[in-house]
Amino acid sequence: MLDTGWDETGRVHAVVLHLRILGEKIYIESDGTERGVALELLELEIPKEDIVLGFIRPKSRHLTNFSVDLS
Repeated sequence: MLDTGWDETGRVHAVVLHLRILGEKIYIESDGTERGVALELLELEIPKEDIVLGFIRPKSRHLTNFSVDLS
């Protein structure tokens, strides 16, 4: 999901949300939403084990409650 257009400072082009589906996992690569897409996915009953916080370094993912997939 992109935010594009113009504002008072000029051209706007920003990635608001970037998700990838690889195999059985959903990778959240970037999340600029107010609430957080991970919470939305959990409410849709997607298991934490199937959600990868791709914006967290692979070696630090074990510190989250989500998948530690290192792909």
